[in-house]
Amino acid sequence: KQDNFSLPTFKTKMAPLKIVLDGSSSTTRQPERAALSFVVKATGKNRESVSKEVTETSNEINRLFKDLSPKTETGETIKGSPVTSFSSTSLQTWSQVPSDKSGKPLPTVYHATLSLNALFQDFTKLNEVVGGLFSYPNIEIQSLEWCLTEVTQKALSSESREEAMRDAVRKASDYARVIGREVVAVEIRESAGGVQFGMNTGRYSAYAQHHLMMQQIQAQQQQQAAVFPSASNMSSDSGAPMALDLSPQLIRYTNQVQVEFQAADS
Repeated sequence: KQDNFSLPTFKTKMAPLKIVLDGSSSTTRQPERAALSFVVKATGKNRESVSKEVTETSNEINRLFKDLSPKTETGETIKGSPVTSFSSTSLQTWSQVPSDKSGKPLPTVYHATLSLNALFQDFTKLNEVVGGLFSYPNIEIQSLEWCLTEVTQKALSSESREEAMRDAVRKASDYARVIGREVVAVEIRESAGGVQFGMNTGRYSAYAQHHLMMQQIQAQQQQQAAVFPSASNMSSDSGAPMALDLSPQLIRYTNQVQVEFQAADS
């Protein structure tokens, strides 16, 4: 009688598998706001005269922005206004005593400045206002920053992070599929991320912004503007402030993560 028996079977243990990959994302949006900063300044031989010059110009500018940013009875900016917020610093004055080449003191020089900031949501009005500001010899544009609302910033940040993670998962799945394995993420590290701007967007230095705007002024036809009707010193030949055509490019949010994956069956 022959005994029947079978050999024991052993389940092959899969080799450990680890995959480390980078995931990246790039998400863009059109700017929703423009933050404009400029300063009114004056220099002269008399403290009272420079203070008066800066104060008078600043008061005129304040009247304009009050019209562009009307308030409700509770002090909130009316929805849809061209300017969503406007602020200014207090008047600052100081003096200095220059000297000639031989070191001999010269008459005292007095300075006065006042900084102003405005947040625009109407870019057409922004162009008009910036063109009008150039008609004032004692106003200097400090910076122009294209930006998004806080709500959009948060949403775009989340979208950027999610897409970076999806990118890493897709890469890991591609590798694992070829060798017949399944993987799961076990560690996530955020590598880098932030906001990037095009050549005509983002923060400009005062010089770069001034140079850009002056080029645009010279390249465009001079136009009549409804803003700054009482400006007494105009820089254009026609004697009227002009509207520019500042063309913001996209605001780009980027994100990068490093993700470690391990085989689900190991």
